[in-house]
Amino acid sequence: MKKTSKADTVEAMRGLIANQKGTVLTEYRGLTVAEITGLRKKLREIRAEFKVVKNTLIRRAAKDSGFAQLEEFFTGPTAIGFTMEDPQLLAKAMREYAAGNKKIRLKAGYFEGKVLSSGEIEMLADIPSREVLLSRLAGGLAAPITRLVRVLSGPQRKLAYVLQSIHDEKSRQVNA
Repeated sequence: MKKTSKADTVEAMRGLIANQKGTVLTEYRGLTVAEITGLRKKLREIRAEFKVVKNTLIRRAAKDSGFAQLEEFFTGPTAIGFTMEDPQLLAKAMREYAAGNKKIRLKAGYFEGKVLSSGEIEMLADIPSREVLLSRLAGGLAAPITRLVRVLSGPQRKLAYVLQSIHDEKSRQVNA
């Protein structure tokens, strides 16, 4: 690789590192081009990217950023999944792919300035989606209010039943 193209590659990686919201580092041994292409296609659907990187170039790109904390993982054949959107979706997609293909292994992750172990990536993947969490929160907030309305409307309802039965009894007496 020429020096200028290496510099361009490092700059492109710096841009990815600066804009990423979540990253998953993997070791890929023996993945075919077709398998990598399939993974890239799957990740594109969730607005993520999968890049095979040279360890020396990613080290240079990560220098002077929080991403440099991952330097110990830049060994062996390294590929990185980046997302500019939802890191939980990236973690879930990478875990599913790694579970179905033993040629890829999750090494580490990077999220909000913190290095994640492969176990923490799996935990992140197990978190329900944002929509599910919001609906659970809304249901949890609505439940006490609903119960309060039922409790408060109970005496009025009972009073209405009593008044209705008195009215029915009086109308039977008048008709009799």
